[in-house]
Amino acid sequence: MPARSARAVAVEVVAQAGLVLVTGMLLAHLEGGAVRSEHALDVLAFAAGLAASILLSVGAWVGGDRRAARVAWAVGLYTAVALQMEAVDLDAERGAWPLAGSAAVLGAVGLLALAVRRQPGRSGDRAPALVVVSFVLIGVVAVAVLDVLRPDVVLPAGWVAAVDLIAWSGGAAVGITLLLGGIWTDRPLVRRVGLAFTVLAAGHAVRIGHDLPAWSAPAPAPGALQLAGMAMLFGAAVPFLLSAVRSVGIQQENSRSRLAEAEAVMASVAERDHEMRNLVAGLSGAASVLTTVQDAASTPDGKRLLVAAGAELERLQRMLAGESIETHDHSEVEVGPLLQGLAVVHRVGGLAVEVDIRDDPRAAMDPAALRQVVTNLLVNCARHAPGARVRLRAHRVGGQVRIEVADDGPGLPDGATTALLRRGVRGPGSTGSGLGLAISTELVHRYDGTVSLVSDAAGCTVVLDLPAADRTAPVVERVGV
Repeated sequence: MPARSARAVAVEVVAQAGLVLVTGMLLAHLEGGAVRSEHALDVLAFAAGLAASILLSVGAWVGGDRRAARVAWAVGLYTAVALQMEAVDLDAERGAWPLAGSAAVLGAVGLLALAVRRQPGRSGDRAPALVVVSFVLIGVVAVAVLDVLRPDVVLPAGWVAAVDLIAWSGGAAVGITLLLGGIWTDRPLVRRVGLAFTVLAAGHAVRIGHDLPAWSAPAPAPGALQLAGMAMLFGAAVPFLLSAVRSVGIQQENSRSRLAEAEAVMASVAERDHEMRNLVAGLSGAASVLTTVQDAASTPDGKRLLVAAGAELERLQRMLAGESIETHDHSEVEVGPLLQGLAVVHRVGGLAVEVDIRDDPRAAMDPAALRQVVTNLLVNCARHAPGARVRLRAHRVGGQVRIEVADDGPGLPDGATTALLRRGVRGPGSTGSGLGLAISTELVHRYDGTVSLVSDAAGCTVVLDLPAADRTAPVVERVGV
């Protein structure tokens, strides 16, 4: 048995002894008062059992614990029949009513025996549980009918004592089994319920043996032990319910985390799909031109196209290898050659692109990231402003490099310039995914840059402001000639 479990058992045994002591003190306080002490203890035991059965039922429902549900049924059955008979001060010595209490005990024993079994399937022991409950209900109804039809029937005291002894012998056996099983498997609820039913069985053993000539225990002692046992059940139900609620909260938090991870994966897949489609579209146009030119490297534009296509193929290889842009940050890139190469790639796809580079700007950004950003913007121009002329401009502005991608298309609706920078937001009539501008904005922000949209009757301009690179630092990539 683990040391932690041994300590828990010791604490619970001490707690149970304390409950017995408290009920004994309560008994001494009530003795001789206006309220009959035994009846007061019976009422308190019924209240504790009712509260325990409710808390256990709620905890079992919240946590989906079928074993705890059987325990809740057992406590509820014993409380609803046996304890209620005592709480309402029903004359249990009259007629066959003592058998109703014994039937409730046997029903509780049967349900607890089902709880001892290995955790059943969703409906694995539902039928046996219903049989047990039906047995008790039929017994109680039969006793009530007999009491109405034959109120003068008095069962022999020996029979009643024998049935009660059999019932509570089963209660003691299942209580000890639950206690030992809970200790062995370190299940607090099972252990505490077993301890409580062991105390209840002890109390009823005192009650059964009270009529023996040699017995000298005080008459209310069984009631005190019964109240202590029910208090222990209540004490087991409260932490069980709290634990079930905490467990559900943890499960919900884990579910939210898994959902967030799944959404992140889906967003990553959608982003990669978006970038690959843009990249492949440019490569397709470049390939169609290169296959029709016998000596592409003999002309400046052909050489730029070959270099740019090679850079795009390298970016495609990185995507297929699962590499991220973050792997290549803290880099620098010459903006002019990169823009010239992308302009050549997209010209062969039918987009009219002009390039204006001043001041030989170099940006503190990974070349693959900047290429991805500008590619997204050029694809957007081709998709949303077909036939428009596009101008790529780059120059230094203080400590920054400003890149402008402008088209003379229809522009954007009023108020749409900020919203379009968010994921999933699309312009009127757009059939795109709403990812291009958002991805570009996120990449630029990753390198401490900014993105802004300017739209008017003359078209739309995307302005990228990037940190300028130190002119003495090495350049990671130079695209073009």
